[in-house]
Amino acid sequence: MAAIRPQVVIHLAARFIAEHTSDDVDELIRSNILFGTQLLEAMAANEIRHLINTGTSWQHYNNEAYNPVCLYAATKQAFESLARYYVEVRRITVTNLVLTDTYGPDDPRKKLFWALRDSAHTGRELSMSPGEQFIDLVYIDDVVKAYMMAVDRMLGGSGSGMEYFGVSSGCAMPLRDLVAKYAQVTGLTPNVKWGGRPYRGREMFRPWSGVAGLPGWAAAVPLEEGLCRMEGVHVAGTSRQ
Repeated sequence: MAAIRPQVVIHLAARFIAEHTSDDVDELIRSNILFGTQLLEAMAANEIRHLINTGTSWQHYNNEAYNPVCLYAATKQAFESLARYYVEVRRITVTNLVLTDTYGPDDPRKKLFWALRDSAHTGRELSMSPGEQFIDLVYIDDVVKAYMMAVDRMLGGSGSGMEYFGVSSGCAMPLRDLVAKYAQVTGLTPNVKWGGRPYRGREMFRPWSGVAGLPGWAAAVPLEEGLCRMEGVHVAGTSRQ
């Protein structure tokens, strides 16, 4: 930190585990609490004043101000509580960007679109929940734009203390509809078995709506276009970039 001396630190590192086991606890604590606190301590020691932190809507089960879906979400909240000390005592400004779901090309995570693509190409049955939960997807270019606008806002002197802003498409849709849209846009046919597995014990049925959006930012890439870009296909009326 002393050698680089950044004007703004963007904190994206995290360990995500939707349903942990006892063996996962140490790694969650080290990754999501200890590392971030060490980062803030290094910033304070070198008088680096601006941090953009990454939050998750999973900290807000049932659309509550704080109710963690899982231990991962609880560790994210715990780090924010520790960051408050550095805001109040060490004069660091923190902007928390609260993300919903993100997607885009070359995503290595084995999440929804990876599973749909794999099922379509292999024919393997993909057991899914009944599919009534709403998913809010933001294309990666829009996510990056939100972070860069948050940087500009901080460097322009607008940020103060600890602030929270949502990064949402504003167009959440049921999982069933999302899978149908994916098949329509890509021409792929995943072998989905709806109701093949139960909902999680604390399934997020609606993204958190209790946070204002980042001033001046709005998602610009609609879902259909984002799916086209992700899968390298072209549909009339969309642009391929």
